[in-house]
Amino acid sequence: MRKMKELNRKIHLSFFAKLYISFAVISIVPVLSFSILAYTFSFRNFMVDLKRQANTILENSMTNLEHTIEEYEMAISYFSLDEEVIDILTSHEDFEQKRTKLYQKMYILLAGKAKGVTMHVIKADGSFNLSTSFLPEMYDVQKHSDWGIFRELNRSDSMVVYPNHFTSSFGKTFCMTIAHNIKKNGQIIGYCIIDIPENVFQSVFTSSGSLQSVSYTVIDQNYYILYDQIFNTGDKFLSSEFRNALLSSKSSKSFYLEKPKRLIAWNEMEKDILFIVILSVPVDLVEMNNNYIVLTTLIVGTVAILLCLALSPVIVRALTRPLNEIVNVMKKVQQGDTNARVPMQKDDEFGFIADNFNRALDNMNTLYETNLEKQNRLRISEIKALHAQINPHFLYNTLDSIKWLAKLNGVEDIVVMVSQLGRLLKNSINNQKDTIPIREEINLVKSYLSIQKIRYGDKFEVDICVDEDIMECVVPKFIIQPLVENAIIHGIENKIGNAKLIIKGTKQRDTIIFEIMDDGIGMNEEELMKLKQMDYKTDDHKDSIGIKNVDKRIKLYYGQEYGLDIQSKKNVGTTTRIIMPFMPKKEDERGGTTL
Repeated sequence: MRKMKELNRKIHLSFFAKLYISFAVISIVPVLSFSILAYTFSFRNFMVDLKRQANTILENSMTNLEHTIEEYEMAISYFSLDEEVIDILTSHEDFEQKRTKLYQKMYILLAGKAKGVTMHVIKADGSFNLSTSFLPEMYDVQKHSDWGIFRELNRSDSMVVYPNHFTSSFGKTFCMTIAHNIKKNGQIIGYCIIDIPENVFQSVFTSSGSLQSVSYTVIDQNYYILYDQIFNTGDKFLSSEFRNALLSSKSSKSFYLEKPKRLIAWNEMEKDILFIVILSVPVDLVEMNNNYIVLTTLIVGTVAILLCLALSPVIVRALTRPLNEIVNVMKKVQQGDTNARVPMQKDDEFGFIADNFNRALDNMNTLYETNLEKQNRLRISEIKALHAQINPHFLYNTLDSIKWLAKLNGVEDIVVMVSQLGRLLKNSINNQKDTIPIREEINLVKSYLSIQKIRYGDKFEVDICVDEDIMECVVPKFIIQPLVENAIIHGIENKIGNAKLIIKGTKQRDTIIFEIMDDGIGMNEEELMKLKQMDYKTDDHKDSIGIKNVDKRIKLYYGQEYGLDIQSKKNVGTTTRIIMPFMPKKEDERGGTTL
């Protein structure tokens, strides 16, 4: 709830805009809802149909692949049992003639088969071999008699379908090997091997279905990749991520991939060892077909929305016209015209609001005039009461007598002290001037410091630095001296050793900042808090009267945003900042201001 309120405060919309948006939402939401439902149901139906077609194509592909493998198995089986072939491998006579005969049989066997299929006949002792192409190095039986395809042939009494993905020396890639041993009297005398290239698999899969952009991958039970159109990563084994996906979908034998979006269907084929055929269909085609349906729906809906949006401003303006009249009057009042009134004669809710708003303005004007008079009287009384605390009239006459008595007796220190103090008191009892230029205020501070220098001697140094730009600005009288006095008495006097007092005045934008800084004994946090919370009207803490007096006078003159700011740290010192508005002295203010 709190976050919603904060959001409403950040977003500033007119009532017209909100009402217009409401009309727009009412128009748009049904169309969007219907479009989403249409997209969802049509997409689901398309996906069900796609999955059904994919499974059909996969089944056809596996059937065709199985028939192709069986065709090669049958051919190699007949070849391996051919008595003439056995005789050629065991005979040592007319070898060249028999070699030619064997070549003829091999090419006859491959006649009508796919292009690129190669066949090899290898004698068991490695002394003889024939090939329709180049014999791969891995078929060197003398080196690899107990490895790879030869190990499987030596163990088997029948056909061997062997996963054998490799690239020949002339760049041809093969996917599978079908082999059969050749025996005589129970002894293996040779091997017949047929290597099936990628184009055989490609031809089988291409003829198996009508879906476009279908890709296939064939792996064995150990996830060794025999044929790959889906991943094209160059890896020999299936990635662990895809393996886990296969294992997770054993019941349905299908799943979806997000990147890129595609449907995966797979199944197993048992041929000596287990083969897995994986089919991939892009979902983009389905989404494209589905988008046509959604697009048609959106076009119809958009036309309806545009008609609503075109008519909405006319209706909304008619509804919000009375409200706009009320708002315009409110803006005039905000700018200071409290005599503005709403000229509306309506019997609905807007008329009720306008009538009560006009009455509230009448009451506000009456109260404002009454309160303004009270505040002016109270302000004048408070300022004079505060000013009286440092306005002891009778002392000036007494000090004047003391000064002449000291002169007659030749006591110069007393003469200086009494003269400076007399200047201070003379300014304090001059009630005709409540504000004076900063230059005069600084002179009063210097008079006070002259008195204190006689009392304290070299106890402290004074550094006064005031910008010349603010010297003629007017400020309340005796606004700095009480703070300087407080710094000396409570900060410097009790410090062991010498101290320094800095009085700094600067202008910062439209503000005057005075800083009275001392490196005296300072205050801890508790003492500082008590000083800030002390009510200037009480006498519980007489030392704070001067500070509170100054703070209260500044606030009465300029407002609550101005006043004093005190920062102190024990055994480090205290900084008192005076914050006042920048007010240059006007020509008609040379005699000061009287409150």
